[in-house]
Amino acid sequence: MKTLPFLVFILICGCKPTSYFLSPNQVSRMKGVLFFRNDEKIAGEINISFEEDFNTDFDTKPIVKFIRDGKKEVENISLNDIAGYAIGSDFFALKKIDVYSNNIHRLLFVKRLTNPNSKIQLYELYESGRGNATGETNYSYHLSLPTSGFMETINSRSNSLMPFFDQKMSEIVSDCPSLSKKIRTREKGYFIPLVTLDIKKHPEVLLKIINEYNNCK
Repeated sequence: MKTLPFLVFILICGCKPTSYFLSPNQVSRMKGVLFFRNDEKIAGEINISFEEDFNTDFDTKPIVKFIRDGKKEVENISLNDIAGYAIGSDFFALKKIDVYSNNIHRLLFVKRLTNPNSKIQLYELYESGRGNATGETNYSYHLSLPTSGFMETINSRSNSLMPFFDQKMSEIVSDCPSLSKKIRTREKGYFIPLVTLDIKKHPEVLLKIINEYNNCK
């Protein structure tokens, strides 16, 4: 019987830690590229564990654990130095996010849904349920406007856009009169109601508006 604990120890030691991508803010041992604010980018292994802090009033883990390709040492990278990271073709930007539209902002990684050169940027925050109050998955969408600071975003459900989406969004794109009119008159495909059961309504409408705004002459 004395050999049993030893065998368990051997089995545990022989198992490599698993890699997974639970959400943009809950990542373990995933190969990717870390983008720094000084325009440097480095390939390596990314580890992030922010989701369990979604219900707190403060950020408790202001670092990303990173192992550069070809190295073994774990580096604690400050969020002050990070612009985002990429895994495959997906880019996750580090932004100040008001998760629940309650004026509590935290630094989180959000998936960029728009072209890097888009005038208005749209980001998706996916929550796996690990850190929120209900344990359910959740999506929210966040915009960076031409007048926004580097880290600044607005939640598409916040009072910056809701209610009266037609009035507020048409004003944002007022330098494109034809598009602004479509939004203001609630033309089909250019309006988001205050209450909708379709979770994809926000990105569908916003991407349509953003793409047209980018091509406005």
